[in-house]
Amino acid sequence: MSELPAEIAERYGKSPSQVKKRQLGIILAAGGFALLFVIWAIWANLTGVAKPLFKTTAYEILDDTHVSVSLTVTKPLNTNVICAIKALKQDYGIVAYQEVRFVSRDSQGSQMADSAEKITLSTSEPAVTGLVDNCWFY
Repeated sequence: MSELPAEIAERYGKSPSQVKKRQLGIILAAGGFALLFVIWAIWANLTGVAKPLFKTTAYEILDDTHVSVSLTVTKPLNTNVICAIKALKQDYGIVAYQEVRFVSRDSQGSQMADSAEKITLSTSEPAVTGLVDNCWFY
């Protein structure tokens, strides 16, 4: 009773030839997805430009209307970067925002350049912290 009669198996898609076709289709679909993923991963790695590295090194609350933020940016030579600097109040609301440009300088040596800056922000309310929110190439 383990095998179905041929007519019933054919009608409900359980014949050996239909099972093999279904297995082959699943294998081909999985292989196609794997191939697309590998192509995408290689393309994204080759064409994607890495973001500049940035770090908030210090902040200082100068008074109720000013915050000083020190930062470093590491970027490839001959590239320009903009960094967004924020000051936040106690409930994480933004009380100051400024974009700072790091322009390319010609220099010899390594492929990367470090830049350090100290930025003073004027705040609309007393702030509790200052930080580099993000940096990007332009």
